[in-house]
Amino acid sequence: MKNLLDPIKVKEKYIKWLEQEISVNKIGEYLEITSPFLDRYNDYLQVYAKLEADDEIILTDDAYIINNLQMSGVDINSNKRKQVLESFLNKYNVKLEEDALVTKSGIEDFPQKILFLMQAMLNIDDMFMLSQNKVASIFLEDVTEFLDSRDIFYSKDVSFVGKSGFIYSYEYLLQRTKEKPERLCKVINNPNKQNFQNTIFMWNDTKETRDNDSQLIVFLNDENKIDATVIEGFKNYNVNTIPWSEREKHLELLRA
Repeated sequence: MKNLLDPIKVKEKYIKWLEQEISVNKIGEYLEITSPFLDRYNDYLQVYAKLEADDEIILTDDAYIINNLQMSGVDINSNKRKQVLESFLNKYNVKLEEDALVTKSGIEDFPQKILFLMQAMLNIDDMFMLSQNKVASIFLEDVTEFLDSRDIFYSKDVSFVGKSGFIYSYEYLLQRTKEKPERLCKVINNPNKQNFQNTIFMWNDTKETRDNDSQLIVFLNDENKIDATVIEGFKNYNVNTIPWSEREKHLELLRA
């Protein structure tokens, strides 16, 4: 089991899996890039790329994410949700153009910009998909309010370069103290296998450039039942999990 959980081997397997699973097709002026990442419908996320005359590449989701949220009855036009959406767009350097998520790149940063756009798609899809009895707030807002109310001090929306050179975003950074190591935090509204795999990959890549004792804390929305294999999987990778219903039990983990 120890060899199976070696960070380098995990990363090598993950990259090999990505290479095998990504497909690219030509559709008119665009390249259709199909990723192995799944949305909440278990459909593969797709990004469309178009090369402009000045060698600038336009990347877009063709309004897939926003249209699906609106069709599901999610109103993204309230003031609070506009603010949260704007924070995601800024975090990943993505713009909203007629409901389409759009970013631009050159040839050199093309792979990173694809990753940014896909992270934006996954995060917006995850955070805005609310349950029937929880339409007044967004899980990310709930976590922020909880940290503030318990006097947990943090830096918000931080990014780090992994060993691969890719840049990854985390919702919070809890600073190192005399008593506690550096703690990065991810917030997952829909704790499924796909989100687990994405989080483990980014953490394994990130932690190789951080201090040896740096930790990852994952807030999990357990309003709906979480698959036990997700909790166990995080445990196997020494990732701290905080189910939302048990948040008060984990204050010591969060405090300085």
